[in-house]
Amino acid sequence: MDKQQFMTHVEHAYDTKEIGPENVFLFKFLQFEFSYDDENKTCTITCPVTEPMLNPAGIIHGGILTYLADTAMGHLNGRTKDVPYVTLEMKTSFLKASNTGNLTATARYIRDGYKVCFMECEIINEQGELMSVTNGTFYRFEK
Repeated sequence: MDKQQFMTHVEHAYDTKEIGPENVFLFKFLQFEFSYDDENKTCTITCPVTEPMLNPAGIIHGGILTYLADTAMGHLNGRTKDVPYVTLEMKTSFLKASNTGNLTATARYIRDGYKVCFMECEIINEQGELMSVTNGTFYRFEK
């Protein structure tokens, strides 16, 4: 992607952003595509690996994988719960490095509680290889 294409992409992400599910600036900038399986209670996000995701070593930054996982788990809660849930803690295990292709993150419940939910998100590359696993604890947040 050359500079003009990059700037056009940033402007489009900025111009179409909204505060709300699936539409914040970074989701659009990182080209997150959301899908849900309501029967199995999963949220899947797919996105291409792009240069802004890379760390100085030239591989996907771990924070990007964790952000992707947190987003998938948070959107699953948003889809299935009647009030917001906030992240209490997360742990990501990084299993494989990459710098090209597409990523698929799938979030699911380990224990779907009323006050506290335990969740997991696996991220795979386009070859189906496991890139990372994130476990998260989420708390019911009522104002």
